[in-house]
Amino acid sequence: MQVGSLITSGRDCHIFEAGTGKVIRRARDGRNLEREASVMRHARRSGFPAPEVFDADGADILMERVDGVNLAEDAAHRPSRMAAHGRLIADLLRRLATVRAPGWLPAVEGCAGNNLLHLDLHPLNVLITGDGPRVVDWANAGRGAPAADAAYTWVVMAAAPAGGPTARSASAVMLETFLDSIDREAVRPYLEVMAQRRLADRNIQPAEKAVIDDLLERETSGRSQ
Repeated sequence: MQVGSLITSGRDCHIFEAGTGKVIRRARDGRNLEREASVMRHARRSGFPAPEVFDADGADILMERVDGVNLAEDAAHRPSRMAAHGRLIADLLRRLATVRAPGWLPAVEGCAGNNLLHLDLHPLNVLITGDGPRVVDWANAGRGAPAADAAYTWVVMAAAPAGGPTARSASAVMLETFLDSIDREAVRPYLEVMAQRRLADRNIQPAEKAVIDDLLERETSGRSQ
């Protein structure tokens, strides 16, 4: 693949220019991204708003260039959109819950089921475009119960670092609107396993760990009694 200039870099990948309407997503650690590309193709064929994939080769995915702003950035500039963004995340998870996982996709331990799970669907991975939302970063995708996906989103959104008091208050609005839009009772049984999954992330910060511990204490205490 012919790589152009660097557009941006994230924790896991670099994004490069690759011609009109296309970019190359390249793994920073050189890991193979072909499975991630196949997951995105499957999601898109199933009617879910994942970016289009044109080719994949080892650590590179040639894919649609998605020009847009993520939900967190948009809400920072338009706090009045927080509630709508919370509902949008819940709606995207409901849509994804209708997509069966391909048979070759590994099952997620403790989350029996046959649906496609994104397992990182949060405000930073939802982009607002002129053609509607796009869900990016499918590196953690797996097969399992849809409620587990919502549980992971709950954990990430609850523990996400925020700025000052205004930012924290606005983030709380997005989270509460999200929670009001899902079936919490169906999701709660998966909070423990999804919290442990999040806590195993090498990039997690101590403050996030403390919030996750508090969330588990509050939402799961007494369930095993």
